[in-house]
Amino acid sequence: MIRLGMFGGTFDPVHYGHLKPLEAARRELELDRILMLPNPQPPHKEHLVLTPYAHRKKMLQLALAEFPRLECADFEESAVGPAYTSDTVRRIIAILPPKERELWLIIGADSLLEMPLWHDPEAIFRDTKIAVLPRPGVNLEDARPDYKARVRILNTPLVDISATQIRESIKGGAVSSRLLPRSVLEYIRTNKLYEN
Repeated sequence: MIRLGMFGGTFDPVHYGHLKPLEAARRELELDRILMLPNPQPPHKEHLVLTPYAHRKKMLQLALAEFPRLECADFEESAVGPAYTSDTVRRIIAILPPKERELWLIIGADSLLEMPLWHDPEAIFRDTKIAVLPRPGVNLEDARPDYKARVRILNTPLVDISATQIRESIKGGAVSSRLLPRSVLEYIRTNKLYEN
């Protein structure tokens, strides 16, 4: 039996607010591994200018040296247009043994609140189990009741770090390696990312 988790994001940049709760979720759900899926162009962020995908993917690969049961997977790299979670789930299912898998989609609490706006959420509920990471400042009482009844709320630690906070700190000339892996910080500095 393969017990697999999936977690998507822009990872611009990846940081401990992603990594530590995910590793805790992996242990809580007793998963063999979690696929981290960098999204080239999330549908809900089409208006934002993102760091080029190749840089975001490389930073994620560097970060995961500290988390060997988390794995960078580029299922969304070849997506034409916006990469929808429902399509990615189908691509992953297609390569797994049909009756020897348990597939969990892990999302943040903020994503559960936004899920009614997602592309084909019912397909996601049909094809996976869904686990929700608590997030600072997000009230799960605001989630759609029928969706909340169908997910597992995790007991992972609240890590109050955001990519926006890190990007602003880098612009200001000071960012701590307590926020993200040192290898990622070095990559950012070497490639002069987020300086403008």
